[in-house]
Amino acid sequence: MRKRVLTTFSGIVIFLCTGIVFTQANDAVAWNEAERASISRLSIHALGESPELKVNRVAKDAKAAELGHHLFFDTRLSINGKVACASCHLPEKYFTDGRKTAKGINSVNRNAPTVVGINHSNWLFLDGRTDSLWSQAMQPLENEHEHGTNRSHVVHVVYKDKKLHQLYEASFGAMPDLLNKARFPEQAGPVKDRAASYAWQNMKKSDQEIITGIFVNLAKAIAAYELKLNPSPARFDHFAQALEKNEAKAAEILNKQERAGLKLFLNKGKCNICHNGPMFSDFSFHNIATPQLNAKKYDWGRYKGVNKLLRSKFNCRSQYNDDPEKNCDEIKYIIRKREHTIGLFRTPSLRNITKTAPYMHAGQYKTLKEVIDHYVDPPKTLVGTSDLIPFPIDLTKQEKQQLEAFLGTLDSDIDAAQKWLTSPH
Repeated sequence: MRKRVLTTFSGIVIFLCTGIVFTQANDAVAWNEAERASISRLSIHALGESPELKVNRVAKDAKAAELGHHLFFDTRLSINGKVACASCHLPEKYFTDGRKTAKGINSVNRNAPTVVGINHSNWLFLDGRTDSLWSQAMQPLENEHEHGTNRSHVVHVVYKDKKLHQLYEASFGAMPDLLNKARFPEQAGPVKDRAASYAWQNMKKSDQEIITGIFVNLAKAIAAYELKLNPSPARFDHFAQALEKNEAKAAEILNKQERAGLKLFLNKGKCNICHNGPMFSDFSFHNIATPQLNAKKYDWGRYKGVNKLLRSKFNCRSQYNDDPEKNCDEIKYIIRKREHTIGLFRTPSLRNITKTAPYMHAGQYKTLKEVIDHYVDPPKTLVGTSDLIPFPIDLTKQEKQQLEAFLGTLDSDIDAAQKWLTSPH
């Protein structure tokens, strides 16, 4: 049978065959073997277990997660009774707060990242100053700008609350008798508040250890709750699965512009150098020359974070790490030299990126367009060496739009029962 091309327009080829007119789509995107392998590695279906499961013995404990759920939304765990974890990590904002920089009892100098899926990172905080989800949960409580409280206060809140007390004992066993305020003052901890610090210093070491042990357990309960918060498969993930079996079916899941954006992400855009793996993050640290909010008060990022980690009594080497093997090679061989760590921040996940504006470590950019423009034409870094210098990219206006369109395919719901997404109070 003879075919004759009648005409072409907008990528559509029209054939005339024995009087019958039909169309053939000419917008298919071919995927080579390397691209297919990269797409498979980016799929959420390749996500492994959280590293928190090794270091937190109650990570999968239902009662611990319930306790952590209550604590996450409890404003009593702040010195003014107004701030909870959920004040900066709002479920309706994908567990961020929509601010450039977070605000607890005072303002802080960094953006509040989402906690959804963060349990898959070995490093917590934007500077990686903790190496477990449970040790991360401790720090905002005693930070003078966030909750502004102290560990003794937090412990006494749980001790005096019948519901929380019962949940605690269901996971961790009987709480010690804390009624003797001379031994266990209600306001005490190794914090900047002078009165609480003085009270802490005057406690017996054995009593300090009792309070700290309970405090650590409460942090592990919060981590058990946060382990419930993971992204569900996005359109990209459905595309990745379909691509393994039926390329035509996959093309129905992402449109032409989104597929072109994925091509750019993997190739010309060089995005997956840092945004790789099922969470679209290497969870490592990079200097990308992000403009500072205050040029006179530079945020040193990983340089200070790594030193805080190594000084911490709650890092991998801690007695509170529940992994009996305590394989702490990541600390043993950690990079700490100033020239290799200054100005570096942890790579954020790109999953649900459209829901977590503003962007960068201090919310410097309001839109994804601004973020993409930053990578195409990065500014000079004030300190250290930018990781972007060896990897220049040049995207057209259309290519920028395609890349942004692809990022939208990473949106999904939170893979958790509705009860975990609202306050239990």
